[in-house]
Amino acid sequence: MTAVSICRNRTCRTQVEGQVATCPQCGGRMLTPRTIRLIGGLLIFIGVMLMGTISYITSLLAPAMAHPGQYVGGTNFSGTPEQARSILMLFGVVGVFGLMSFVYGLWMIVTGRRSIAMMIGVWVLAAILVSATFYTSHVLPS
Repeated sequence: MTAVSICRNRTCRTQVEGQVATCPQCGGRMLTPRTIRLIGGLLIFIGVMLMGTISYITSLLAPAMAHPGQYVGGTNFSGTPEQARSILMLFGVVGVFGLMSFVYGLWMIVTGRRSIAMMIGVWVLAAILVSATFYTSHVLPS
């Protein structure tokens, strides 16, 4: 498959075969497959960090949250079962967001292209994450 560079200018968006630095149409900078692969690597790093961190935090807190008011593993969760579910739901959404970032980054590295469908999926997950955060903040006491 031939590499395609895309103009970064939102009004131009000219596509040129090959790795071209400047747009022949408007003179703007081009988004090359190499740049897309670098962004993909960054997304993989962010996804792995999110998934690893949230998995670690969940493994520490979930046992105590499963039994509110009781000491489990040397810790105690003093909230309600609904609050525990809300927090764990938020952790789950963060983990799925990290996984989606990882998958999209892998897609970008392998193909050297962006995917509108995957980009929309990541944005939808980000919106769900924000909604879950607001929901959780209203369930937890101030």
